[in-house]
Amino acid sequence: MRRDFRRENGYIYSIEITNSNPFIIKSFSLFLEKIICADWSRIRGQLFFYPDLNEHNLIKQWSNISNIPISQFQKSICLKQKTGKFKPNPMGTFKLRYTHKNDFLKLQKMINQLWRDAGVV
Repeated sequence: MRRDFRRENGYIYSIEITNSNPFIIKSFSLFLEKIICADWSRIRGQLFFYPDLNEHNLIKQWSNISNIPISQFQKSICLKQKTGKFKPNPMGTFKLRYTHKNDFLKLQKMINQLWRDAGVV
């Protein structure tokens, strides 16, 4: 949950993950679908990539991996190419974002219960 300064006393209840590993994104997507029962029309994807990568092909790949329609992708972010020893991921980095207050609170409750069951809290 983060403050939304566009509205008085407003908050954004967003569940999101950013990663370059397709397995992580696919697993999180399945978690949202099967466990959270997410309203898929509220899910968004966003690609972060370097100029030497093909944006269109990457969007198609991440759409297949995440099961998010391309129409629900937000504007891609093209990053500046780094130099030196840095080797960028050929898949770019993908952000999956789901905004829904009740499901956010449901996940928060699940996490708190997990911590209690583990004896941490």
